[in-house]
Amino acid sequence: MRQSRNTRRRRLVCAAALLAGGLGSVALPGIAQTAGNFPERPVKLVVPYAPGGAVDITARILGNELTKLWGHQVLVENKPGAAGMIAASSVAKAAPDGYTLFITDDGVLVSMPFFQKNMPYDTLTDLVPVGIVGMFPYMLVASSALKVKSLSELVATAKTRPGGIDYATNGVGSTHHLVWERFQRAAGITLNHIPYKSAAPALQDVMAGRVSLMIVAVSTALPYIKDGRLVSLAMGSLERSPIMPDVPTVAESGFPGFEAIAWKGVLAPKGIPPALLEKISSDLQKVTQLPAYRDALAQRGTESRTSTAQAMSQRMLGEYERTRAQIKSLNIKED
Repeated sequence: MRQSRNTRRRRLVCAAALLAGGLGSVALPGIAQTAGNFPERPVKLVVPYAPGGAVDITARILGNELTKLWGHQVLVENKPGAAGMIAASSVAKAAPDGYTLFITDDGVLVSMPFFQKNMPYDTLTDLVPVGIVGMFPYMLVASSALKVKSLSELVATAKTRPGGIDYATNGVGSTHHLVWERFQRAAGITLNHIPYKSAAPALQDVMAGRVSLMIVAVSTALPYIKDGRLVSLAMGSLERSPIMPDVPTVAESGFPGFEAIAWKGVLAPKGIPPALLEKISSDLQKVTQLPAYRDALAQRGTESRTSTAQAMSQRMLGEYERTRAQIKSLNIKED
């Protein structure tokens, strides 16, 4: 890593202080006073991936319910590329008036920053947590062209072909990347990493047999497992999914304690006034507790989660530090 451990710890402490104490907000004229009337025009919800993935689907369900609550359209805008950095940077530079928000999975926030040499923003200080809105397990899948039907078959095949089996991810430093790195170490195998700009084109290549492996949300994989283009190998949660109860977990497939899950949260640009942040966070909590929202996510293999801005901040900071330690332990190098 480029910075010393002490430097990073100081940044974490400073970021925690900012996030807990008003979340680093500097009031803009008129914004704090009008928080109760927010929104008065359409709101943009920026997604760091192409349409069709788990984060995008959650964004559209969330946007639909917020539109009903707010009486103004919530527009989902997809900005894929650079493992989420393009979208995150655009939000970090946006006006902190609540009309540009960011929805992402945890990988963009707690792992991707360690793999970028020239970050155009600081994840810990330029993006303010608003609330967690969902959580889902990853599923390890294979292209049907690989001709493996289980995780044990994959491991056995990979041991006969060191570095000869490709796996796709949505970018270097993404959660997808770290999960496969951890699994290779646990299984004692070597795979070949093929990073993409987002999960959607990666999935297309896996289904076409051009790449052999990837991890995806259950909702994303299900249609293609049914039509035979993908093979489900194992679930990343510690318990089997109610949507696909016949698929064993990674843990019960010979790797006790192995877990691969993701949470999704909403963030705002630095400088958002505390009153406005609290208003948006409170409204997110209302929506994430709605039966319609919970049911829509459950049908797609995602659990609805509700959290305050401060709770998301604490989780994000804690996982950032744990990820740093994991990257060091796995000896993963920067891109």
